Amino acid sequence: MATLEQTIRNATSWSLTRVHTLCQCNDVDKLMDAHAITQEFEEWMDPDTEDHDVYSLEYIGTGSDYDG
Repeated sequence: MATLEQTIRNATSWSLTRVHTLCQCNDVDKLMDAHAITQEFEEWMDPDTEDHDVYSLEYIGTGSDYDG
């Protein structure tokens, strides 16, 4: 199972790669998508930010400690 830190690292990496890919196009819609992703991940992309407040929810589905 991936740790929260790995999940955040993967999401950040995906967002940077996706923005880069979308910016290679000359399509206004794709550039708007890149802008939206940048806005969503703005805090994670800022190299001057040392810490982030991240909240994680425990799995509550079938097979969890909370399963009926």
